Amino acid sequence: MNLKAILGKIIPPVLGIAIGIGGTLGAQALFFPKTTTTQVVVQGNGPVVQIGEFTVNLQGGSFLKTQIAVEGAGKKSDVEIEAKKDFIKDRINTVLSSKSLKDMQPQNREQLKKELISQLNEVTGNKVKDILFLTFIYQ
Repeated sequence: MNLKAILGKIIPPVLGIAIGIGGTLGAQALFFPKTTTTQVVVQGNGPVVQIGEFTVNLQGGSFLKTQIAVEGAGKKSDVEIEAKKDFIKDRINTVLSSKSLKDMQPQNREQLKKELISQLNEVTGNKVKDILFLTFIYQ
């Protein structure tokens, strides 16, 4: 067999495969563009740290069950919050158990948040920006 015959048998299939792969990749890029996931970071919002679930007896015989997360005051505030998590839980339990059922009503909840933020900032050195009540059940 001579060189032309060998090349005549090898080049067409290789060229066909290359065109097929190129066409498939081109069609995918054209008709199915890559979707990118972008993370939206709003200026000034800190990291959110899950603190946990709390079930406490309220003054007067009622109870509260809530799940709390805190928003940090800065980009790296989550490190300080995580390091003080046990102290934060203790302070949350102390504040919540000193409250009555009246203090849990929706119109009083902002005041409760302010008190918790103040108490947690004493523990963390002003690293807590906001309190998030993920669940809030009282009876």
